[in-house]
Amino acid sequence: MNISSLNGTFKIIQTVKNQDELLVLGSWADLIKIFDSKRTFCVDKQKGLFGIYLCKQECADLLAYLVQNIDYHEWEDFSLEKVTPTSRYLA
Repeated sequence: MNISSLNGTFKIIQTVKNQDELLVLGSWADLIKIFDSKRTFCVDKQKGLFGIYLCKQECADLLAYLVQNIDYHEWEDFSLEKVTPTSRYLA
């Protein structure tokens, strides 16, 4: 699932190893706005891509946080990509 808002752009991927574990990808600046930098790790240095592992509850809290902090000017900039079975990725 791709999420884009003024708080950042994130990609959420479910891991194969643990069905309760999700990998959230984004830029360093976007991830440390919301999460502790000690949990964030480099995924692709050339692309400036970083990640953080979350349980499903933490991810639900992230989505709630993003939605609750949208001001009325941002609704047109907020988007959630619809996930279809053919566009799913497993990490």
